[in-house]
Amino acid sequence: MRRGRVALRAAALPKAASCVPSPSRPLAGSHESHIQSPVAASDGAPRGLRLSAPAEWQRAAARDRCGCRRRPGGVLRGAPVPAAHAAPARGAASGQAPRVGRGAARGVTDGGRRRRAREWWRGALTAALLLLLPAALRAQSSECDPGEREIRSLKFRGNHAFRGSELALRVSTTPSSFARRTFRVFGKRRCLDSDELRLDVGRLRLFYNRHGYYSAAVDTSVVASADARVRVTFLITEGPPVLVDTLRITGLDSATAPIANTSELDLRPGVVLDRTRLQAAIDSIKTRLRDNGFPRADVAASYTVYDTIAHRARVALEVIPGERARIGQIRVFDEPLTGAPRRLSDSTVLRLLSVSSGDEYSEHAIADAQRELYQSDLFRHVEVRLAPDSAQPKGDSTRVTIDVELRENFVRQVDTEVGWAVLDCFKGRAVLVDKNFLGEARRLELTAQVSKIGHAENTRFAGGNLCSSRMEQDPFSSEVNYFLNSTFRLPTLFGLRGSPAISLYSERRGEYQAFLRTTIIGGEASLTRDLRHELPLRLAYSLEYGRTDAQPALLCAVFNRCDSESRALITGSNRPLAVASAHLDRLRTDNPVNPRSGTTLRLDLRGAAKAIGSDEDQQFIKGLADGSYYRPLSPGVTFAARLRLGSVLGRNFSFGDTVGFVPPEERLYAGGAASVRGFQQNELGDLIYIAEGAPRLTTGASADTVFFEDTSGEFRRVVPVGGNSLIVANLELRFRSAIYPELIQFTTFLDGGSVWQRGGNFSNGVPALSSFSLKRLRWTPGVGVRVFTPVGPFQMNVGYNPYPRPAGAIFYDQAPDEKGFAPLYCVSPGNQIPAVLLPNGGYEQISGGSCPATYNPPQKNSFFSRLTFTFSIGPDF
Repeated sequence: MRRGRVALRAAALPKAASCVPSPSRPLAGSHESHIQSPVAASDGAPRGLRLSAPAEWQRAAARDRCGCRRRPGGVLRGAPVPAAHAAPARGAASGQAPRVGRGAARGVTDGGRRRRAREWWRGALTAALLLLLPAALRAQSSECDPGEREIRSLKFRGNHAFRGSELALRVSTTPSSFARRTFRVFGKRRCLDSDELRLDVGRLRLFYNRHGYYSAAVDTSVVASADARVRVTFLITEGPPVLVDTLRITGLDSATAPIANTSELDLRPGVVLDRTRLQAAIDSIKTRLRDNGFPRADVAASYTVYDTIAHRARVALEVIPGERARIGQIRVFDEPLTGAPRRLSDSTVLRLLSVSSGDEYSEHAIADAQRELYQSDLFRHVEVRLAPDSAQPKGDSTRVTIDVELRENFVRQVDTEVGWAVLDCFKGRAVLVDKNFLGEARRLELTAQVSKIGHAENTRFAGGNLCSSRMEQDPFSSEVNYFLNSTFRLPTLFGLRGSPAISLYSERRGEYQAFLRTTIIGGEASLTRDLRHELPLRLAYSLEYGRTDAQPALLCAVFNRCDSESRALITGSNRPLAVASAHLDRLRTDNPVNPRSGTTLRLDLRGAAKAIGSDEDQQFIKGLADGSYYRPLSPGVTFAARLRLGSVLGRNFSFGDTVGFVPPEERLYAGGAASVRGFQQNELGDLIYIAEGAPRLTTGASADTVFFEDTSGEFRRVVPVGGNSLIVANLELRFRSAIYPELIQFTTFLDGGSVWQRGGNFSNGVPALSSFSLKRLRWTPGVGVRVFTPVGPFQMNVGYNPYPRPAGAIFYDQAPDEKGFAPLYCVSPGNQIPAVLLPNGGYEQISGGSCPATYNPPQKNSFFSRLTFTFSIGPDF
C-alpha cells in the first residue's frame, strides 16, 4: 500500500517530468546544454493573460514549477505536495463528531443536579474542547499509520549557499507541528515515509544542480529516540559551484541594444551558473523588447562547462528581436449572457480599452488594457492578446492585429451588509449599482448607510444592552449616523484616460467623543486616473452645506468659546465648506486583508479657502501620509511596520506660531484599535475632563459673584483635545496559530505616537509645541489575536499603557433647561473665573478667562489597571 500510494502521488504532480530526480551529470569532461526560450503557441503568438479570481494555490504553483513546495507545520498557503507523512484516513471520517461530544451531552443531562456556576464552566470547557480536539484527533488518525515513527525534527547540515528553511520547502519530509512537538496533544502528527525520504534526496540534488552546484551530494541520517520518534537530518556536501567565465550576447543592433539594456542583467561573468538566473535574463530581454514594439522577440540560450576542474562555463544568448510593429486592427469578440441581447457595442469596448490602433505594440500596455476591462466589472471573462499569425495582415509585418475576447456580466447588482461594531452598535449598508446606466458603460451607484442603531434615540431595543457601554460616554452617539449618496461615473471624458464622477450626498457622521458633522446637502466632482500600474491619483472638488457640533468643553478650552452665544457661532448654523483634494494610493502587497509581503503608501491633501467657495471660518490645509511595510520572517511569522504623519494649517496657512482657527472636524486624533493601541479611541494627547459631581460654590467680593471648584476629584468622561500635528508608528509581529492557522493569528506589537498643537498656546494653559520632540512620543507594547471571518478579521488587542493621565482642565456641565440653556463651568482647582447670578437663578462664568490645566486625575497604579482593551473588525494597517 505504501508503494502504491507513492506512485499515485507522483502521477498527480503537475509537470512531473521536470521533478523526477535524475543523476547529476559527472564533470569528467566538457559538456554543453541548450535552453530554448519557450514559445507561447505554435503559430508564434504569445498567450493572452486570462484574469480571474486570484487563487493562492495557483500562485504557489507558479513560484515552484517542480511541484515540490509544501507547507511546513501547516502554515503556508498553497497547493501542497503530498508529504512524506501522508497516509489514508482510518477509523471514523474526519467529518464525524469526536467522542467528547457524547460526553458533553451527558454532562448537560446531569447538570441539573449541580450548581449553575459549575454548569457554566463545564459548558465553556466543553465548547473549547469541541473546538480544539477534533483537529488534533483527525490529524492523529489521518497523518500516520499504526506503528509508524513520528518525525521529531528536521535539520540540514553542510548547507552554506541556501538556508535550511529554503531547503525545507523542497522536500516532502516534514516534522510534526510545533503544537504537537511541544504539548504532545494538539496539532498535526507526521510520520516518516522511507520512500519519500529517498525521493527527497533526489529532489535536493536536482535543486542544487539547477542552481549551479553540479557536484553536490546528499545523504540522510535518521536517529531514533526512546519515545519512538525520529530526528531526520539531511547531510549535504555542496562542492564548488560552476561560475560563468564568459557571457556572449548576439543579435542586438543600435535600435534594440538600448532597449534590451543587458548591462543591468543579473547574469554576468563571475556569478554562479544558476539556471533560474539564466531564465530570468532571458525573460528580462524578451519583456523589454516586447514592451517596446517587438511583439515576436525571442531569446535562445546555451552554455558549456568547458573546465571541469576550475568549474568554469561559457554562456551564449542569441537575441531574435523580429520586426518592430504597431497595433493595426483590433477585433472584438463579445459573448452576451445566455438568452440576453448584447449590451455593449464594439465602439464602447474600444473606448474602454487603454490601447488603440496606431499605438506602438507593448505587451505591458496590452496587459493593462485587459486588467482595466476586467476591473470595470462589466465582463466575467476578459482576454486581450496578439492574434494568431493566420489573422495578421499579409505582407505587412509592421502591423499586428489584437483580439479582444469578452463574456458579458450582469449589469445590475445589489449588495447589502449588516454588522455590529464597538463604537457603532448595529449598522447596515445597501448599494445598488447599474454598470451600464443609459448605455455606453456609464455607471450609477446608489448608497444608503446607517449606524448607531440600538443606541441612538428612537432606535433603542433590549434596553440598549446589546451595544457597548463605551457609547454611553459619547454624547454624539445619541443620534443615528447616516450616509446617502448617488454617484454617476463615466468611463472616459473627451478621450482622456481617466474616470470622471459626479456625486450628491447627505450625511451625519461622528468621531468618538470629538465631534458630530451634519451635512444637509453636498456635491463632489472627481477624476481618477492611473499614473502608473496600481498607482491611481484622484482629484476632487466638493461643496457641502452643514454644521459641526463639538463638545462645549473642547470649544471652551481650545477655541476660547465658553459662553453659549460664542459657541453657537461655530455649531449653531449651517455654513458652506468647499474642499479641493488629491489622493494618491500605491498598493504593492500580496494580500489586501492579511498581507505578508509588500508595501503600501497613501497620500492625502485637502484644502479649503474662501476663494473656492468656503466660509471664512472654514479655511485650512490638511495633509496626511501613511506608509506600511510587510516582510515574512518565516513561513508562519510576518513583520509589519506602519508610519503615519499628519499636519493641519489654519486659515493663516502658516507653520509658524500663529496657526489660526482649524474646524473641529479637521483636527487630528490618535489612539484606538487602528492607531496607538495602548490608548482608547482618540485619547492620545492632551485631555479635558468632565467632573462627576456638582462643584462647590465660593462667594467672591460681592454676593452675586461666585467661583466654582471641583471637590469630588473624580471625572465622568474625557474630551479628546487632538491637535494640528500627528505622528503614529506601529511595529508588529504576526504569528499564525498552531491550531487553525488559516483562521487564527496572534500578534505582539509596539505602538508609539504623539498628537500636539503646533503654534500658540491652549486656552487651558497647556503650552503648545512649535516643533516635534521625541520625548513626546508615547510607546505602548501589547499582544493581540485576530480571527478571520467572512466579514473581515475580528481583532482583540491588549496594550500596556505605563503613562499617567495628563493634567488638564476640568469642567462641569449641566443638562439643558426647558429653554435649551446648558451652562458650562470651569471647576479646575485654583481657577479665578468669576460667575455671575442670572435673572433665572442660574450662574454663568464670565468669558475671557482661561480654564487652567490644574486638575490631576486619579492615576492607574496597578498593572492590570494600565491594560487597555480594544476591539475592531477589519484590518488595522
